Amino acid sequence: MESPKPSSRWTLVRSAAVGIVATLVDLGALWALVHGAGLHPALANVPALALGLAVQFTGNKLYAFRDRSRDLARQGARFAAVEAGAFALNALAYHLLVMFTPVPYPLARLFGSSLVYFGFSFPLWGRIFRPGALPEST
Repeated sequence: MESPKPSSRWTLVRSAAVGIVATLVDLGALWALVHGAGLHPALANVPALALGLAVQFTGNKLYAFRDRSRDLARQGARFAAVEAGAFALNALAYHLLVMFTPVPYPLARLFGSSLVYFGFSFPLWGRIFRPGALPEST
């Protein structure tokens, strides 16, 4: 049975809040890797995105979609597949903006990630998580 799509604007609002937190985690990690560890912004890109990805999964499952099912393996695999595409799109958008525009790297991350989130990730997450799902009995 296919999971329902996000049913309300409040799901989007909660997911956007999770996205803000994940973005702050991502930007914080990016800043720490660039300024603390001395990595070039292009090299700091992937580890920072990976940390934000972990925040996205947990926050969207539990808070945004309020999914309490224990179907972590299936949902995790589907989320990973969607986010593999989003990860590539984020990396590409960031790389293009940093390498070919004068946009500062934090703004490049925010702009690129926002486009990917609203245009790609959120619409597909509604097919992964089951809003209001209760834990499945064992």
